[in-house]
Amino acid sequence: MTTPNVTIRLAAPEHLPEVHRMLIALAAHHGDEASITPDVLRRIALQGPHARLIVATLDGSPMRHPVGYALMLLRPNMITGQQIYTVDHLYVQEPVRRMGIGRALIEGAKRLAVEEGRAGLVIGTHPENDAAALALRAMGLAELPATGPRFAAELA
Repeated sequence: MTTPNVTIRLAAPEHLPEVHRMLIALAAHHGDEASITPDVLRRIALQGPHARLIVATLDGSPMRHPVGYALMLLRPNMITGQQIYTVDHLYVQEPVRRMGIGRALIEGAKRLAVEEGRAGLVIGTHPENDAAALALRAMGLAELPATGPRFAAELA
């Protein structure tokens, strides 16, 4: 399959409707129901100081909207005191999967982290997403040890 020419950029307000649609699809894929509204997504991803949203668009394609996105959240490393990004979401639309777009998004996330002087970039994947884990290993990324069980507390 031919690798398309992809542009990775920070998201703009006009990208949010398609990103919101992809976010809902990603949640559904994991058995969740997304309740985030476009306004809350805009506030977090475009206006907040602790998140960066990057999008992938296909150069020269009639599909002007993003075909993938990565949502990066800034967090402190409490051991070193440095700031790192974690890729909280990474999604590529089905018709263009396995064409290098996810790889381009990760490379774009790495570039942005370096440009902003961040100390690291951590990319997680669902434990059952073997294809994503294989792709990340193939990119030469260092696999981190499992952190152990995690738990959620009901707050309402």
